[in-house]
Amino acid sequence: MEKRRFSPQMAPLLLKEFLETWRDRRALWMAICFSLMFPVLLAGVTIFVVKKNTEETTRLALLGAENAPLLERQLRGPNLEVEAVAEGSPRQLLNDGYDLVLQLPDNFARDYRDFRAPPLYLYMDSSATGAGRAEHHLQERLNSLQQLVVSQRLTARGVAPQLLAPWQLQVRDVSTPSSRGALILAMVPGLLILTLFVASLATSVDTSAGERERLSLETLLLQPLPAWQVIAAKTLAVASLGWLGSLLAIAALVALMPVMPLAELGIQQATTTGGVLAMGLLLLPLALLVAVVQILLALRSSSFKDAQTQLSILQIAPVTLLMVLDAARIDLTDNYWQLVPLVAQQQWLKALLVGESVSVGWVLAGSLTCLLLVAAAIAFGARALRRESLLGAV
Repeated sequence: MEKRRFSPQMAPLLLKEFLETWRDRRALWMAICFSLMFPVLLAGVTIFVVKKNTEETTRLALLGAENAPLLERQLRGPNLEVEAVAEGSPRQLLNDGYDLVLQLPDNFARDYRDFRAPPLYLYMDSSATGAGRAEHHLQERLNSLQQLVVSQRLTARGVAPQLLAPWQLQVRDVSTPSSRGALILAMVPGLLILTLFVASLATSVDTSAGERERLSLETLLLQPLPAWQVIAAKTLAVASLGWLGSLLAIAALVALMPVMPLAELGIQQATTTGGVLAMGLLLLPLALLVAVVQILLALRSSSFKDAQTQLSILQIAPVTLLMVLDAARIDLTDNYWQLVPLVAQQQWLKALLVGESVSVGWVLAGSLTCLLLVAAAIAFGARALRRESLLGAV
């Protein structure tokens, strides 16, 4: 019976696996909720970070402002609110809601006129949220004001300010919106891949270890079916749910892009409808590979709970691997990396998210490599099903 390519029971087997997969409301809701959760969280975090950095105002209390009246006016500007305070301790002022306290000594005006570089005392609470940002903002304002004063003093004495600046560093950013988007959206491909694992987790455990404990797998193996068709049917059913989760995540992410402040981050939304469809097609071979690997691991586990534990650990592995590769600064742009599952899909998704093109030839080669691994895993699973020890694992 194993030598036959297809059996008449293949179509009913597929129907049975798909019905059991899509009737499992718990697994279906898990796939839908996680698929929609991370795009919403990503959009919320992006909006929060941009709003915090662009709209928050730094409150500065200026002690001893009467010693330098012009300093208070020069420091005022966008996102920096300066208030002259006649009295009060720096600690108390910080507790009253000020982000920073700048204190001028009583001899500031005299030392300033005598070119003695009087000190300025800056008080801050480093444990407070946003204290570092407020300090950096004030330091930039003070540095620019200091350069202006130095230039004016040199000019008043007939000295060219250029003598103290032998060169001028002009920073010119040659990055494109696509390259900036690739940096900021680098985590999105990993999360989309993680969605495949999470969305198909419950179904893969139930259709393998679950059926073995319910003894329905033994009944299925007694049917005149090639073992590889049993594994293939289960793989297609599980992969369909994981693929649905990834498609929902992609659709939600693209739908939320107009709400996200991408323009403030220097990103132009370049993802088109064709790009969305391409991302979905690129994830299909990987969805099959993830499904068959999860099924095989669940089959070799000793129990249903053991299978859940193993696959829960497995779903963290791909994101960890991709993070390690990024942290190690490994050059993944080499074409041969596009033959490696997970890494190839990450690079393709990253390019499509920001509107860049991908090589059709390498995409076909990488997808074919992924499908070959799926076929090899199905063949390995078919041999495992023929072992009697498999049913005795429980």
